[in-house]
Amino acid sequence: MRPVSLLPYLAGVCLAATAVVVLDVGMAPRPATVAWPAAGVVPPPPLPPAQSAPPVDALHSGADLPPGPPFPEQGAGTWHVVPPSGARGTAGTTYAVEVEDGVVLPQGDDSFAAVVDHALRHPRGWSGRHAFRRVGDDVVPELRIRLTSQRTARSLCGFELPYDVSCRVGPVVHLSTARWFRGAHTYGGDLRGYRIYAVNHEVGHFLGLGHEVCPADGAPAPVMMQQTLSVDNDGLASITTGSDQGVVVVPDGNSCEPNPWP
Repeated sequence: MRPVSLLPYLAGVCLAATAVVVLDVGMAPRPATVAWPAAGVVPPPPLPPAQSAPPVDALHSGADLPPGPPFPEQGAGTWHVVPPSGARGTAGTTYAVEVEDGVVLPQGDDSFAAVVDHALRHPRGWSGRHAFRRVGDDVVPELRIRLTSQRTARSLCGFELPYDVSCRVGPVVHLSTARWFRGAHTYGGDLRGYRIYAVNHEVGHFLGLGHEVCPADGAPAPVMMQQTLSVDNDGLASITTGSDQGVVVVPDGNSCEPNPWP
């Protein structure tokens, strides 16, 4: 047989293969373009996540009972008079200091009576406008100032607002052991100052005075303001919403300084 030259055939195959390769390359996707910052330029940090508004409960946390030592939660529901010592005076509204049976104070009943006497006899207290005279169990007093266990105080003062408070019921002032031992966030670590405030505030109710609000930003809080709950009108308005406290609290931004004196 006469040999046949394969050169034309091979040349055609090479051209076809070349065309296929060129076609595949032409159809390949282009790599994504990356934008690199110019030399010396630092890209800005990512934006922080949006801050949400504080929950409503956070507005009320200042009215909660502060942490602290244990206190008598339940007493017997009866009270005994703390005998007075020293000069009693001869004029003024008579008052007796009493402690609920079952309530034990680390420094004794006299430590409670001493704070009450100090508050009522101090020139900055009600004594500048109204005289008081302490008596023992041999006299029926016009006013009784009692240290009352937490649960008894809740039953007598009410617990409509879910915070421990003291109160005045007729001629009797009930000072809650919860607050006497722990104080209030508004007073920070000034437990003695808070105790004096509690006495003066509740005795103010006995004298016929109602609740007040913060009159001006930065002013001393009126002793008849509910400082146990808050010393600023915004907080007090939020806490007492829906509860009749005998005063209309306008959330006007006024914030007062804690003050235990009338």
